[in-house]
Amino acid sequence: MLLETQRIKIAKWIDEHGGHWLIRLVDSVRRPRNDEPAKPDRILIIKFWGIGSIILCEPALRYLRKKFPRARIDFLTLAQNRELFKLLPHVDQVYAADFSRLGRFLISTVLLILRLRRRHYDLIFDAEFFANFSALVATLARPRRVIGFSRPASTKNRLLDVAVPFHDDQRAADNFLRLVKIGIGDESWPNQSENFPRLILPSSPAVPFRFSRRPYVVMNVNASPLALERRWPQERFVSLAKCLLKRYQTDLILIGARGEKKYTQAVAQAIAAPGKVHNLAEKLNLYELAGLIRHAALFISNDSGPLHLAAALQKPVVGFYGPETPNLFGPLCKNRLIFYLGLPCSPCMSVDNAKTVNCTNQRRCMIDLKVSMVIPRLQRFIDENDFLAKRVATNKMMDIITC
Repeated sequence: MLLETQRIKIAKWIDEHGGHWLIRLVDSVRRPRNDEPAKPDRILIIKFWGIGSIILCEPALRYLRKKFPRARIDFLTLAQNRELFKLLPHVDQVYAADFSRLGRFLISTVLLILRLRRRHYDLIFDAEFFANFSALVATLARPRRVIGFSRPASTKNRLLDVAVPFHDDQRAADNFLRLVKIGIGDESWPNQSENFPRLILPSSPAVPFRFSRRPYVVMNVNASPLALERRWPQERFVSLAKCLLKRYQTDLILIGARGEKKYTQAVAQAIAAPGKVHNLAEKLNLYELAGLIRHAALFISNDSGPLHLAAALQKPVVGFYGPETPNLFGPLCKNRLIFYLGLPCSPCMSVDNAKTVNCTNQRRCMIDLKVSMVIPRLQRFIDENDFLAKRVATNKMMDIITC
């Protein structure tokens, strides 16, 4: 079986090169769509890639639910994202394509298209930024209208009834909200603070480890296979973790998705703090992870889906960015601390290059972010907000700890 990083690269190549000709073919034979539903009863949103991006869709989903309280709102995504929708009550049904193998993905998508046709959707929102495949799926599902993001000279625009330009100077969450508002002809705009994603965790799921006596910090040293270059170096996380454990009364919990246990365990072993560091990589599903994060004092992570998960649960977060810009894809919450060098070559992954890292500078955006640059700001962030209690010592002694 191909590694996920390889499957993603192959899928991107097929989408870019094969999708161009498939769109021309489908456009030449498809039925015209001229009727605009006055009040849609059935709505579908398509977003295959990125847990973080789906979380940033939440304000748009919340808006649609408020605007059309009796409408059926469904979502089409990848099977690996299904667990997230336990935290999104605005969605009635989730359709999931299996991406474990490319052949299986294509077969499952064809079967899903046949199911979607029977739903007779009024509106389909293609929330993918760059993919041709999502526009093909939306068109083949035969809705009354398709609304999606457009790019200059994009073949994908042929299949859109309403083409909405993606604005690089706006947050991704605002782009999603603008997509659905333009799609239904609403020109109003809510207060920016209302556009923060909100996830709802009805109850605390059981997790394999109980943390009831001491506060804890959750740390994610990983990044999804979509762009592993987003990882801050392991040894930097080790130094940061040792400093936190030395200065504060806290445990440290390391997390990771499938295939990330070995990488995470290497960090845990290097920290060398038995009884204080707990590696839960590959032990939690996404719903259990949300329960773990909800009771954390702080969440520290690379640019990744779990970072957005923590922000949407309104936890204080610390994020490391480099290949991607936090101005567009940063976590949205009240208490956040972002480290981003903003080098002239950053960001090198964007909507226009299919979120592919094109590094020409030996990952300086992450490597040049030194621990000595992080520790002072992080300590101020923690101390000024009382996120963690200091270890028993005089304040003067604490102030001279350099870690």
